[in-house]
Amino acid sequence: MRRSRWKESEIEDMLRELPKLKDDRTKAEVFARIHDKKKKKHWIPLFAGVASLFLMVVLASSFIIEKKGTTSREDSGSSGKLSLSESKEMADLERQDASNKEDPSEDKQETQEFSSNQAKIESKDKFSEMEPRKGEKEKTFEQAIYQDDLKNASIITMGVPDDQMNFIVPISIKLKHYEETDTLNQLVNHMSDIDEAQYGLSDYFPLDIKISQGNDKTTAHIDFPEKSQLLDEDTLFLHSMEETLSYNNIEKMTFSTEGKQGARFAHAGYLKEVDIPHQKNRTYLLYQRDESSPRFLVPSNMGYRDFEEALQAGKGEADIEGISPAIPDDLKWERISSNGDLVIIHLSDHAVIENSEETLQALEAILFIAKDFGFEKVKFENAPIEEVGQLNLNEDILVPEAPNQVN
Repeated sequence: MRRSRWKESEIEDMLRELPKLKDDRTKAEVFARIHDKKKKKHWIPLFAGVASLFLMVVLASSFIIEKKGTTSREDSGSSGKLSLSESKEMADLERQDASNKEDPSEDKQETQEFSSNQAKIESKDKFSEMEPRKGEKEKTFEQAIYQDDLKNASIITMGVPDDQMNFIVPISIKLKHYEETDTLNQLVNHMSDIDEAQYGLSDYFPLDIKISQGNDKTTAHIDFPEKSQLLDEDTLFLHSMEETLSYNNIEKMTFSTEGKQGARFAHAGYLKEVDIPHQKNRTYLLYQRDESSPRFLVPSNMGYRDFEEALQAGKGEADIEGISPAIPDDLKWERISSNGDLVIIHLSDHAVIENSEETLQALEAILFIAKDFGFEKVKFENAPIEEVGQLNLNEDILVPEAPNQVN
């Protein structure tokens, strides 16, 4: 080790030459100053420890929130995206988390507010599922047109063959504000406009004929072109026109060919005119081509001896594609009686009647069967409920004007 170049005597001489220092503090003051410094040194590590603990809590909380947010978004992704309001609430919670940690009571309050808002969101979602949307009408299942529906309107009914051409399906369109004398022109116009395919029916109209008013308002005159295909398919054509014109207050058809009186049909022979019966004593069945097509009431091709027999036939199975019973087996009755234009159906105690589309269509089938037998009103006695659709089962029900409204 290198020795110091200063001698002890020299150091002592140098210290003597230094200016004298005088400390006027008492021993108590010096002791107090030292005690304060020691106290401050004790607070430094304590403050550092508290700061470190606080930082760890903040980091851990942020990690937990992020993890929860990720899980929530992943869960949401499996069932659908978060709504805008839910995303905003989550972002606000994450953004305010750091500041809320400094005040636990404030954090608790914010969490309660978030829970309340979330509950409101869920409640609103449930409510929107129950209520119809704006601009969206509630679904109704009335299909027939009644006299009360025609206070400011009229109807056009067309008999359209089903897609296999086994039955004639009457479909009705309600029109507003037109003159009754213009019925045939309106009928011809709608024959040209109708889209049968959307109803599961044959593409039948328009026809290569001219339809005009005959000698009176209850007569329709039909002129065929020479060698019209409709003259060869006369059974289908005559049934279609009878069904069409009978709902439009027409009682007779007259025929001509290229302006000359009469028409020669392949099966019916030479005809000048045909009366249109309004009481055909038929039953009614249901026609539906497939599940995407509407269900229509369709009259049978044959007549029955009496009203009760026709009612029972409405429950029968037809071995024809697209045709099913219009009246279910569990709609039972005990007896049937009549009084003039009123027919009374006393229902069984076990009759199943609900306020549903199926029951309404069954009751309307019964009403049209009654109409086909010349009755004007139907009374259902012992009904288990008061109303089905717009039908009041406690009152006499007027038979409808036309079936299968499509507009």
